[in-house]
Amino acid sequence: MGSHSIQNVKSLAEMAPETPKKDVKRILITFLKALVSIVLIYYILSKTNLNEIWLSIKSANLILLLLSFSLHAIGYYASAYRWRILSLAQDMDLKVSYLVQSYAVAMFFNNVLPSTIGGDTVRAYDSWRKGYPKLESIATVGVERFIGMFALLVFAIIALALTGEINRQVPNLWLWVIIIFALMFIVIEGIFLKRGKAKKIAKIFDLPGFKLFKKQIDKFTDAFANFRGKNKALICSLGLSLLLQINVIFHYYLISEALGLNIPFIKFWTIIPIALFVQMIPISINAIGIRENLYVFFFSLYGVSVASTIAFSWIAYSMILFLGIVGGIIYVLRK
Repeated sequence: MGSHSIQNVKSLAEMAPETPKKDVKRILITFLKALVSIVLIYYILSKTNLNEIWLSIKSANLILLLLSFSLHAIGYYASAYRWRILSLAQDMDLKVSYLVQSYAVAMFFNNVLPSTIGGDTVRAYDSWRKGYPKLESIATVGVERFIGMFALLVFAIIALALTGEINRQVPNLWLWVIIIFALMFIVIEGIFLKRGKAKKIAKIFDLPGFKLFKKQIDKFTDAFANFRGKNKALICSLGLSLLLQINVIFHYYLISEALGLNIPFIKFWTIIPIALFVQMIPISINAIGIRENLYVFFFSLYGVSVASTIAFSWIAYSMILFLGIVGGIIYVLRK
């Protein structure tokens, strides 16, 4: 790793400083996450064997897998354009090519490098090192991630209305999805509302029982002040997020077709958004174990074997790991 890359790591660490006490806590949390992953992987592999998984992987259609992998390029550029739109709303002019590289490096930190530095921290740092304020850089990345999660829920709601198998297996799932959707919608409204409207809504925190949260809310609104009234940026970024999720769903569907799983395309509109949303819960190492068990649960509803499902999960994850390695190479070589 070159000297400039070492300096970059130091600068990233400055954005997330650690004390010895925090370091011990981090190690403990990492150990617990690893334990969860090991237990879940052991549990799911006890239902099959590695030979069956390998045979399923070997039988996959290579052309469909390559086509599925190529969709990551569309995902990178759609994400980069979304990030650029929100950056411009913060008066930050960043080139799409630079943002695509930043996404690739973030993939490296998220999925390959054992570090406390997450991909979102890397992306915020990449804005900051171009001379833009740290607060606005962090806020932009946070809003972009949040809008992406919101788009996931939009697809989950549509899909839950069109399918019945998962609703029957997970009682009240639709209710929880609607509640989370409503809460996220309120947050997005709070970020992008014009200042006058936001102030009217903020008056609720002057009422008895709400004043405790007023200081935290004030800090939150100040951090995202530049987004207020930027409805065009919100609509465009939401539109790109929806297109991005279609691309993601199609990516996973092509992997399933390569393995001959014969799951209808419309079912992935429910499975993938919910699975990806749950995988964001940080209770294991990079969702290892959670990912496999989630797909086994969903795919079993359509008669897919455990071995084939794990093959599906591992192929999808191997593509992400490969992209992470590419991101690491970009990180070492970039100036």
